[in-house]
Amino acid sequence: MALSIPRDEVDQILFNTMAAVYQFERRKVQLFGINYEAFYLLHFLRRRSSARMREIADEMNIHISTASRTVGRLEKRNFVSRKKDPIDKRSILVSLEPEGEKVVKASEDHSFETIKKNLQGLDDETIQAIITTAVHFHQILRIPVMKSYTSESV
Repeated sequence: MALSIPRDEVDQILFNTMAAVYQFERRKVQLFGINYEAFYLLHFLRRRSSARMREIADEMNIHISTASRTVGRLEKRNFVSRKKDPIDKRSILVSLEPEGEKVVKASEDHSFETIKKNLQGLDDETIQAIITTAVHFHQILRIPVMKSYTSESV
């Protein structure tokens, strides 16, 4: 199927989508006091028992020093901890701590309740179209699904 939407409409749709996600995430940053990178890292660690710094950097597509700084800030707030890898003594494992789990849960609860409330009044067909678009958005933008967010973890 050829794209039948004019270019300027596609540009506006993408900008509106980006702006909505950006503002939604900014609100969570204000509510919970941590930035988007930190949220992503906490969500990533929640889906694993632990991760090495290199795995974190690869997952988040950031430099290892940026990953280390992010972990350091979260560690100061007792959201994560670093421990020596019992198998490879040269490696450090980063794990989610109970305080970090609380923030992830509160963030997910906030997102769920906001979306649930905002979908009220929409018909089932519209809700299904929104869900279908969200599920396939990575394909539409040709962005690979991050390793920790495959369909097995959803």
